Amino acid sequence: MGLRRGFKTEANGWARDLRLELGIPPAGPMCPRKLCDHLGLPLLDLSKLEADPAHIAFYTKGPGRKEFSAVTLQTQGKRWIVHNDAHDSGRQASNIAHEIAHALLGHPVTALFGADGQRSHNPDHEEEANWLGPALLISEEAALFIVQQSMSVPDAAEFYGTSREVVQMRINVSGARKRAAA
Repeated sequence: MGLRRGFKTEANGWARDLRLELGIPPAGPMCPRKLCDHLGLPLLDLSKLEADPAHIAFYTKGPGRKEFSAVTLQTQGKRWIVHNDAHDSGRQASNIAHEIAHALLGHPVTALFGADGQRSHNPDHEEEANWLGPALLISEEAALFIVQQSMSVPDAAEFYGTSREVVQMRINVSGARKRAAA
């Protein structure tokens, strides 16, 4: 696989443009919930879903908690996101940003499961969302800011409202340390 040529630059452009639209500085924190509102993407907490309570409990309190992160659904042509609000806030931000990325990129909403009963994923679309989602949360400018301010990864994760893994990944892939040293 691999991302198409120019995709990483495009993702950084999305992060900059959306911050500008929302009045957020280029290195500022992006709240994925506010971004959902801005984009008109309804966001539903899994715990508030009206469904079989035992089924919901399996994913919010039981052994399935790690299995379900978020999903984009579509009803009458309108996209909406269901996310697992039992996850910690940093993971929720990543989950939501991943689904926002699918929407921004115009990925079609597919059936949750294929004929074989397995989750249905387009690997190319997943790879794109796995890149754009974190870029929305930690822009190139934010990664550089974190390094220039000598912010620790845990402090940056708290400041940006995301996971430590996303902060570290974005610092690494943006070359922020090398750029700050130059």
